[in-house]
Amino acid sequence: MTDIAALEVETIDHDLGGLVEEGVLVRHRTGDRRVAAVFVVPGEAAPVVRRATLLCEEAGVDGELALYEPDDDLMIFHRNRREADFIFREVFRDNEYLRNGVTLPDHPTVVDVGANIGGASVLFGLVGQGARIFAVEPVPQLCRAVELNARLHDIDVVIVAGAVGDARGQTVITYYPKNTAMSGLLADQTDREVLKTYLAGHDGASAAGLDAMVAELLVGEPVECGVQTLGQALEGHSVDRIDLLKIDVEKAEWQVLHGIDDGLWQRIDQVVMEVHDIDGRVAACVRLLEDKGFSVLIDRNPDLLSTDMYGLYARRGPVAPDPAAPNWRRPLSTRRALASAIRERIPQLADIAVERFRFVAALPRDTRGEIDTAALGAMIASEGATEPGVMSAIEERLAAIWCRLLKVESVRTSDDFFDLGGTSLKSVRMVLEVDEAFGENVLPPDQLFAGSRFDEVAAVIRRNLG
Repeated sequence: MTDIAALEVETIDHDLGGLVEEGVLVRHRTGDRRVAAVFVVPGEAAPVVRRATLLCEEAGVDGELALYEPDDDLMIFHRNRREADFIFREVFRDNEYLRNGVTLPDHPTVVDVGANIGGASVLFGLVGQGARIFAVEPVPQLCRAVELNARLHDIDVVIVAGAVGDARGQTVITYYPKNTAMSGLLADQTDREVLKTYLAGHDGASAAGLDAMVAELLVGEPVECGVQTLGQALEGHSVDRIDLLKIDVEKAEWQVLHGIDDGLWQRIDQVVMEVHDIDGRVAACVRLLEDKGFSVLIDRNPDLLSTDMYGLYARRGPVAPDPAAPNWRRPLSTRRALASAIRERIPQLADIAVERFRFVAALPRDTRGEIDTAALGAMIASEGATEPGVMSAIEERLAAIWCRLLKVESVRTSDDFFDLGGTSLKSVRMVLEVDEAFGENVLPPDQLFAGSRFDEVAAVIRRNLG
């Protein structure tokens, strides 16, 4: 535990140009940088970080959902880190949606069918100024993530809870908590093959642990939900036009299209959708869209060429490859970016790593209005900071495993498995090596989805060893 009496607290007195309202520098008296931290209240220049500090204090946010920065310019609430990385790559880095002529005008109306945690909705809101977005999602836990991500990025999102199909009714979908992007009405064995192909492509090649990882990710839960046609789902919302209809519903896309009546089709300007080519589904979807007056382009994700998955881009106008992706980036929109900006302005903070910065809605104060040093120490302790000293025997053995698997010379307690180059396959190998080193079942296979920092993993091993 951190020794509160050994902490020094210094008020930051520097012109930060609106980056923060106030802040303090907290150091251990020995000067050990591992416990040095800066606690600051974000200012008006960093509105996303400011909103994040408030949202993270809400009950339940740090339970099923957590906040993660997959990029210097993006924060997102998510169920697990692998999921957030996948969404960042697909939606933001690879720009799977706003391409091939599909664009957003100012003040667009967008319908996001199969919203998942709201990654695409965030993209549409950042690109389309003044966007009005309808996010359709049947899983309650994912609806909560959509809500938080909309609030985080100050985007106008209406959440429509439920599934969309070709008729009103009730159904049961398969929800994969550890791989939510593949949840859907028509879960089957092909899900395993698609996921296996994707993981093998990103983690190098097939390995003995790949089947085990796929099985772990595709442990499903049944979720009962209502089904409506798209028109029924939008009733009462005064939708006179849809600038973009995005559909990603894991093999149920045909039912969604067939549930759209002629009147609603006339109000849809663009469609981008994922299609599984089951029994000629891609050709059938192209014919339907062309019959409705759209020009259609077929595209594929290079990582999924051996699967049945295709992307369709349809517009009431020409479709063609675009020269550049739309700009969704905003300055100072992550804690990491804000911490870097603060370090650049204050030379005395240059020796403090970015990950040692903490952003809070308000600095803790005692009854006299003074900074509460004990409360600051508790914050440091809760974030996993450690005092100078050597690792325990458990930590040393775990560190050796990480160094060998990740090909690094050393590991700090604050290091993250994935930041050091860890992948899904390497996580399987790590669990197997931990079993050999400490005994079976001391580390759950899904631990890295809950917490992937070294100190978090070590704490789980220590707890299970008794």
